[in-house]
Amino acid sequence: MNTAKKRSPSFREQADRLTLIDRWGHFVLDQPVLVYPGETIWRKGDQLMVQRLDGRVDAYPGFVNR
Repeated sequence: MNTAKKRSPSFREQADRLTLIDRWGHFVLDQPVLVYPGETIWRKGDQLMVQRLDGRVDAYPGFVNR
């Protein structure tokens, strides 16, 4: 029996350090994105969402590579 849990589509992570992201799991970004410590990232459809420290939410396009 497979007991591994699938991530929900709205799974969010908070960055713990300054990071340049070009992929997130199987999601490949069209161009790298700089994420600062404390910012939150998640995938929504064909975009990587980043909630910035000032409250803005930025969307960056990409695709799923399986």
